[in-house]
Amino acid sequence: MLPLTLMLFTFWIILSGKFDAFHLGIGAVSAVCITLGTRRLLLLPPAIGPAQTHPVDVMPWRRLLLYVPWLIWQIVMSSLLVAVVVVHPKMPIQPRLVRFRTPLPHDLARLTLATSITMTPGTVTLDVQGDEFLVHALTETSAQALMSVQEEGSMQSQVLSLYNTAHAPHSEDS
Repeated sequence: MLPLTLMLFTFWIILSGKFDAFHLGIGAVSAVCITLGTRRLLLLPPAIGPAQTHPVDVMPWRRLLLYVPWLIWQIVMSSLLVAVVVVHPKMPIQPRLVRFRTPLPHDLARLTLATSITMTPGTVTLDVQGDEFLVHALTETSAQALMSVQEEGSMQSQVLSLYNTAHAPHSEDS
């Protein structure tokens, strides 16, 4: 639990920018509460790594550090697309519900995909049942982008590559 708590506390400090006792105390308490609250999720089967290790110990941190900037870029690009759709005189909105299955190996991987989809403007994850997702998409383009798992650079393939390496804890990416 300590690595996750420290990571969350560091993230709190970076985002808050406050270094007084009150804010550091709130940050520490928040990090501990989140770690305790998500402990069960991290331990759900199938294991991310060997059964005797905690998932945080075998997370592919290097790949995660590459995934975050990629996700930020997707958010920026989707924001621009939504802005164009909204200011377009004919407002070419084509809302639709998209249902798809994904081969992600773990609940944490599916949570990462669902959260990433929702953080990207123009799409909202409505429901996840096992490996089946139900997503609302604002345009046909965003709906089509969700469906692809084989397409290089798709969100599903990015999350899949992020978590597929976690099964090999001694690989170069873990």
